[in-house]
Amino acid sequence: MSDLSRLIERPRVPLAHLPTPITPVSWDWGPVRLYLKRDDLTGSGLSGNKVRKLEYLIADARARGCDTLVTCGGIQSNHTRAAAVAATLCGMRSVVVLSGDEPLELDGNLLLSRLVGADVRIVPAMSSSDRHARMLELAAELEQQGLRPYVMPSGGSSEVGALGYCRAVSELAEQLEADPRGVGCIVHACGSGGTFAGCHIGRELAGLAPRHVAVIIEGTVREWRASLVDYVNRTANYWDIDLEADPDAIALLDGAGRGYAVNTDEEMDFLVRFARVTGIFLDPVYTGKALYALDREVRRGTFDPGGHVLFIHTGGMYGLFPLRRRLMDAMKRSGG
Repeated sequence: MSDLSRLIERPRVPLAHLPTPITPVSWDWGPVRLYLKRDDLTGSGLSGNKVRKLEYLIADARARGCDTLVTCGGIQSNHTRAAAVAATLCGMRSVVVLSGDEPLELDGNLLLSRLVGADVRIVPAMSSSDRHARMLELAAELEQQGLRPYVMPSGGSSEVGALGYCRAVSELAEQLEADPRGVGCIVHACGSGGTFAGCHIGRELAGLAPRHVAVIIEGTVREWRASLVDYVNRTANYWDIDLEADPDAIALLDGAGRGYAVNTDEEMDFLVRFARVTGIFLDPVYTGKALYALDREVRRGTFDPGGHVLFIHTGGMYGLFPLRRRLMDAMKRSGG
């Protein structure tokens, strides 16, 4: 059995609708074509990339005898919404710590999380490390109450969660073997690192030819390069895989803009234009910022894709609704 097969055949709870298709998109990049790997179609309430990680995480939680999923994120976190939905589907409780301002009304991911019964704890805006610490404190409180919590970091980005995108790359490799499409690079947004780590390890083990490029949507490329090298190496070591990340081989693009979940008018205009040209919705936090940054670099001629581009659409559509006023302004700027 190959190392990749050994990884992806670990116990998991089937939740996602797989395999997700590869869709060609009419986009004006001249000779370069854009394809989307439609991981926004993994389900409805579970829509997006997080469900691939949750399949392995929930299996691990069950194996450890846990009854409550505990995790954290921003106020409109896609991961915490998917975790809440998955927990309910699997007969578990969910407790989520969200940092930010309490909204005047429920909307987007927050609405859906509460709709499926998640115990939502909103705390003031804080650093990711402080939020993680608060989550651990909460898990300790739940243990004292007799519950058996399973703690997941933001984004489900752990050594176990990374298996979700090892499996996704195995799926993608089969699709590209059947129809290579001239793909020169595989690109996705990077927010907590789990999708990157899984894709990096999966690509190395599968011997996939296209380059792997991540677009950073928070922080700096320098900070993330070191963090991602550590994440890949920790994951490989955890699963006893003979693999070590080469920092110089990790390709990153800067798409952070003004910061996590903060959008410029140009980014909002891009969301509107992409929807009107393709009929496909991007989200404002991950896919919108990432594809906007990629589009900018391709048009400037500062990014050579080495062929056609396959962009992993990691979902997040529910994050559009809380930004309806910004979207309406962008639609007005585009002429209606």
